[in-house]
Amino acid sequence: MQYGLGVLRYINSPERPVARDHTALVRHLQDALDGSSSGATKTWWERYLKGAIEFRGVGIPQIRSALADWRSDSGVRSWPLADQFALALRLFEEPMAEDKLAGVLFLQEYLYDGVPWRESLRQYGSLFERRLIADWNTCDWFCVRVLGPTIATHGRACAKTVSRWSQSPELWKARASVIGFVPVIAELDYHPLVLRSSTVLIRRDERFAKTAVGWILRELSKHDSGTVTAFVDEQLPYFSTEGIRNALKYLPEATRRKFLKGLKAAQQQQSGGRCARG
Repeated sequence: MQYGLGVLRYINSPERPVARDHTALVRHLQDALDGSSSGATKTWWERYLKGAIEFRGVGIPQIRSALADWRSDSGVRSWPLADQFALALRLFEEPMAEDKLAGVLFLQEYLYDGVPWRESLRQYGSLFERRLIADWNTCDWFCVRVLGPTIATHGRACAKTVSRWSQSPELWKARASVIGFVPVIAELDYHPLVLRSSTVLIRRDERFAKTAVGWILRELSKHDSGTVTAFVDEQLPYFSTEGIRNALKYLPEATRRKFLKGLKAAQQQQSGGRCARG
């Protein structure tokens, strides 16, 4: 575990509590989650995510309840915030989806606004780089429930740092550079950052890079439909059909048909060009 500067302040402080056994604490939470698991829920989620991550079969309300009880009964809630933050990050090291979602909820409900944002973003970025967040479900929960509120709390400097994640070779970190803005998309000041990141992601080949752009444009269209149609028009050859449909979901049917027709023509042109070169 790589501790950040906030945690190191406690490590070097005589007031810091004695060393904690994170492994035992995590095991206790896992036991509680196992007690609420359902085979049917496990099967449904693993089919839905097509095996991208393994599930225990526990719903979000049960995870939230187990987390609150565990944090209280273990005495974790009385720890310094930096130590709680380290423990929350530790949950992402576990392979099961619900353990990671417990980490998301831990950060969202108790911690995200209590840690200096530069340090928290450094640690969050590390989660992606270490591939501890490596599926769309965990990524999107983290973005909407932790990253977005972090941006909302700390403002433009924080937002610019997140936007620069679009340059990451790690797909899920790059996706977060866009999806992290879903909760704050009503803020006009963030629109240039979103469009800049979207320009990078839409040109990537991965499906979940393109669907990230579709999602954020769909939300942006509620506030500025003209900017969305201009972006789609400029970047049309790089879209997927899935991404176009999502981006234009709330726009008039005639607009959707126009761009879908244009995309089909662009795809046929590209296909013809490849055949000619072959």
